Amino acid sequence: MIKFKAFMEANKSRTDSQKTAAADAMLGKDHPYSSTNIARRQWAKTQARVQAYKKRIQQANEEKHPALKRAGVSGFSKPKRTPGHPTKSHIVVVKDGDKVKTIRFGQQGVSTAGAPKKGESDKQKARRKSFKARHAKNIAKGKTSAAYWADKEKW
Repeated sequence: MIKFKAFMEANKSRTDSQKTAAADAMLGKDHPYSSTNIARRQWAKTQARVQAYKKRIQQANEEKHPALKRAGVSGFSKPKRTPGHPTKSHIVVVKDGDKVKTIRFGQQGVSTAGAPKKGESDKQKARRKSFKARHAKNIAKGKTSAAYWADKEKW
């Protein structure tokens, strides 16, 4: 506190930029309250706000599409579980260029292997391997195929 009071007394006649330079010299460049670090944090906050704004605009544009509303998904290429559907377990709306496609995939009620887990049984590993081998051609077709999404979400 004494150091701060002495600093304030010594800097009464200086301009703001001189005071800032003196404070930086006293605190050091790496101090969290130095002017460069404060400016850096303000810049990061501004960039975060800009990114959030862009994301909101993008979501608003995506949500305008009727296929998204009809499917009840939050955006393009964002799969959603459909426990109420009689046969398929997931739905996704995909945009490929100008073409919009709604894809239902996955057998309802079947427990799949999911992501590989540590200590996984040999049976589960074999199931995953068989699925990927059996559907390899369709998975390779890309994001407009049900096999691609089943592989990504369930296997």
